[in-house]
Amino acid sequence: MPLDTPNAASVGHFHAQIPSAPAPLAPRLDRLWIFDRSYTFLNHGSFGACPRAVREAYIATQDRLESRPIEMIGRRIRELLQPSRLRVGEFLGMQPDSFGFVTNATEGVNAVLRSMEFKAGDELLTTSHVYNAVRNTMKFRARQCGAVYVECALPLPIMDPAQVTQAVMGACTERTRLVVIDQVTSPTALVFPVADIARECRARGIEILVDAAHVPGMLEVNVEAIGATYWTGNLHKWCCAPKGCAVLWVDPAFRNVIKPATVSHFLDEGFTAEFDWQGTRDLAAWMTAGAAIDFMAQFGWPAVRAHNQQMAAWVHRMLCQRWELEPVSPIDGSMLGSMCAVPLPAEIPSQFASPAEFQEALYRDHLIEIPIIEFGGRWHARASAQIYNHAEQYDRLAQAVIEYAAHA
Repeated sequence: MPLDTPNAASVGHFHAQIPSAPAPLAPRLDRLWIFDRSYTFLNHGSFGACPRAVREAYIATQDRLESRPIEMIGRRIRELLQPSRLRVGEFLGMQPDSFGFVTNATEGVNAVLRSMEFKAGDELLTTSHVYNAVRNTMKFRARQCGAVYVECALPLPIMDPAQVTQAVMGACTERTRLVVIDQVTSPTALVFPVADIARECRARGIEILVDAAHVPGMLEVNVEAIGATYWTGNLHKWCCAPKGCAVLWVDPAFRNVIKPATVSHFLDEGFTAEFDWQGTRDLAAWMTAGAAIDFMAQFGWPAVRAHNQQMAAWVHRMLCQRWELEPVSPIDGSMLGSMCAVPLPAEIPSQFASPAEFQEALYRDHLIEIPIIEFGGRWHARASAQIYNHAEQYDRLAQAVIEYAAHA
């Protein structure tokens, strides 16, 4: 049944015949990963998936570190990280000395929030599309300092990026100290206009932290050109690096202030020195980041990004048509990257106690792995599109949901 909203008419006549899904970049790309092929994996967005060749490079790097632990880690780790630092910086548009490695974007957010000093009454602003771990970090830090956590409501549907900019800047006050904004939202899979918001924030003297957890590998990006104060993104998601591989970029004016979440031996000895040594951890993931970028580059990064965006847009249109529901973002996919969020038929929540229960049912009964997310009082399926996915997998999802709805 259609989404009950006065804006639904703005989406146009999307129920017309949809085009075919984009052709794969090469046959049987799933064989380059180590998936259990008995199930349908439509959730690359949560933790990524590491290709076989990248895992082999990662394991070889671990073996190298373990062969001479003191030499490799204690004496040479900054040297050994340099090739990855150069490759990642080149790929994302960052100078090599402008960013530090972290285990994930949430750790990057923690590093920024725990380094900043807030006064009582300062406002930390984000939107209702914020990733919950980031929401909790902001609330915790505000509570510590007597600051105020502010969440700007951005209800669905969103049909124009300007809606986001207007809402965020309209929520800023003279007390707003920091804006935390997603470049690609986790619950709703929307691409937000972070460069526009950064420009407005800078004009008002407000610092801006971009949570770009999904961006590396999904969107073409030049981090330094965005104009943010801070930017953090995962490499283990859409770049397919090993788990625990991410970066935090910081504007030059603030690099002497921002410290890693784990402060260790090199306090105040330079931004990269502090981030290169954060205690004993799995450094092989960071060292393998360049190999992951190069692995995906064999298909051509522009081709990878274009294919995944076209597949996500096709899935978005197909599921809306099959489930007879209005989309929550432009049907042409212009606000999507490599994921889409589609509302579920109203019959689904009547059968299950929670989104988690329905997600488990899809996995148990149909061997489909996909996140089911509640947003704005409605349940949504968030489908990911990586180059190993194919159209039949999404058709399987569409049919499974139709069958559940029919049994209501």
